Amino acid sequence: MRIIRIILQLFHILTGVGALAGGYACIAEPHAPLGVPVSMLEGSVFDSFLIPGIVLFVLFGIGNLLGWFSLLRRYRWYGYLGGVLGGAMVIWIVVQVIIISAITFLHLLFFGIGMFQAVVSSVYLSQERLFPMPLLSKWWGNLVGNKERDR
Repeated sequence: MRIIRIILQLFHILTGVGALAGGYACIAEPHAPLGVPVSMLEGSVFDSFLIPGIVLFVLFGIGNLLGWFSLLRRYRWYGYLGGVLGGAMVIWIVVQVIIISAITFLHLLFFGIGMFQAVVSSVYLSQERLFPMPLLSKWWGNLVGNKERDR
């Protein structure tokens, strides 16, 4: 689990620092951040990159740095934060791909990072016996137990 913890910390730092930089660029120049034309947002509800930039900066930038810190300090509730950040990353990437109608290497990379964060966070919740894992374990045990009794 130690190597997975190190990988997660690296992912949080990479995602957090990158999102702070990208979010800041979108906030500072919402009509052409880093040279990206606003025409990429056609078909979305946004007419500039300001709101996506704020979300990127706060949720994925600050959020992932908080995730890294909580993982570093071994906070018991890390599983919740990591799960929210991973799930949000997956949703963010899927929506982004739908809006711009294109898939790049970075989409695949950050989709994978989000999935990894979400899955590993579930493992943390399970190890700490935090909600919803006890309920899921009980449900699964009942489901499997019923099938074995029916044989």
